[in-house]
Amino acid sequence: MPAFFLKSNNGKKKETTRKRKNVKTDGKNDELAAKLSRRQKLMATTEVYSDEEDSLAGSAVESEAGSDVEYEDTHEKNYREAKKLLEKIQTSVTSQEEVAEKLREDAVLRTGTQMKLVADVVELEDDTEISYKAHRLTPLCVAFSPDAKFVISSGKESSIVKYNVEARKVVGVVKRTKKRAGAPPEETPAHYGVIFTLAVSPDQKFIASGGFDQVVKIWNFDTLDHLKDLSGHRGAIYSLCFQLKTNNLFSASQDRSVKMWDVDQLGLVDTMYGHQDGVQQIGVLSKQRVATVGGRDRTARLWKVEDESQLMFTGLPNCVSLDCVAMINEEHFATGAADGSIALWSFWKKRPIHVRKEAHGTINGNGRWIVSLAVLPYSDLLASGSNEGELKLWKIAENFKSITPFFSYSVPGFINSLNFAPNGKAIAVAAGKEHKDGRWWVDKEARNQVLILPIRYMDGSDEKEKEEKTQGLKGIESGDDDDDEEEEDVETMNGEGVESGDE
Repeated sequence: MPAFFLKSNNGKKKETTRKRKNVKTDGKNDELAAKLSRRQKLMATTEVYSDEEDSLAGSAVESEAGSDVEYEDTHEKNYREAKKLLEKIQTSVTSQEEVAEKLREDAVLRTGTQMKLVADVVELEDDTEISYKAHRLTPLCVAFSPDAKFVISSGKESSIVKYNVEARKVVGVVKRTKKRAGAPPEETPAHYGVIFTLAVSPDQKFIASGGFDQVVKIWNFDTLDHLKDLSGHRGAIYSLCFQLKTNNLFSASQDRSVKMWDVDQLGLVDTMYGHQDGVQQIGVLSKQRVATVGGRDRTARLWKVEDESQLMFTGLPNCVSLDCVAMINEEHFATGAADGSIALWSFWKKRPIHVRKEAHGTINGNGRWIVSLAVLPYSDLLASGSNEGELKLWKIAENFKSITPFFSYSVPGFINSLNFAPNGKAIAVAAGKEHKDGRWWVDKEARNQVLILPIRYMDGSDEKEKEEKTQGLKGIESGDDDDDEEEEDVETMNGEGVESGDE
């Protein structure tokens, strides 16, 4: 555990003790506490395999571990929240059918299993693409800001670039200062090695970056000022991801560990071990369920941070390496492998639900490496990239048993990173001449660039939003005009009254 969870007393560190409320101290409770401590130690050191039987066993353990007082408190809290939700729904709808539908939607939203079916109406606007070439070497990572107005990217030349999408210009750069011959070394907050990954906090206050120098650096989003270095990894940092609606940051490293950081407090919260190779990529949504892939150990893992347990998925024994992962919803995720396969997984099965082999074609008789993968959260829209010169969009079936390609876009070179805008109206692509992990191949015809491709919804949903906003603005303007006219009328009437009174 990190140091800031320990309280100091006269120079000595003692672990904080957890006290159970309203529980009598007798032999029976002491025996139960001993059993729980042994079970917790066992869970921390044991790899739990994903299966339906394990999920049932886990629920039984949790029900046994929870005391009656805790159950009653949780029950009362859920009852109060449900009652409040029902009252809110009843004020906006009239019929019982509408109330039932709203309750079903809320239940699906809380479980995190909802799926927005948007793939059938999505199309990339190739005539309005934005491209900027601020990186001298191959771009490696790209990320949207929560308001989708900015794009942050990093490259092999150890620079971080901030791009304003609306103004279509670079508004900030963090560069590594090179040491001059004979000059004394200068202290600089910039990374001194390749920057593999970037992430923007949900409140849009921080940028987190990590790379070859084994340090997670935190930057101010607005000014790009350096705030602090978060040290703890003993290998290159390959992936960073913020939990939605929080400032909990998860990092994956070559040292085979996954770490959780609190960016508000700028400190370490937890460290998780289990992979037998460097952790290549990490994915997380609203809940503290973290999906990771372990490269050449050919496993994907789900980390239940609050329960201090993990599930291991080993359904692809023939692949060379698992390098990409993207969360679909709170119970499903997708992975990309070096043998060119894209797999869909469920948290309740240790083997993939569906595997799409040679998703980007073949080269020399082998499937092309899936270099990048991205999913529009809680939707059926999946994007993938390799090095055959095409960005592909896929539709995920509602039962997660198939993926179907429906759109491709020409992007020469290696597509090293993909990221959907939070509002689903654009996708950012980091493409370059080299693979993100090395220089085994060089595509001399490709360009080192970052593309921003707007997404059009053919059902007109985006146009409806624009019309509603426009009507709202017109309503506000017309309302202001009406107020001004009423004020003028009142002044005129008062003036006439004064004049008539004077007369």
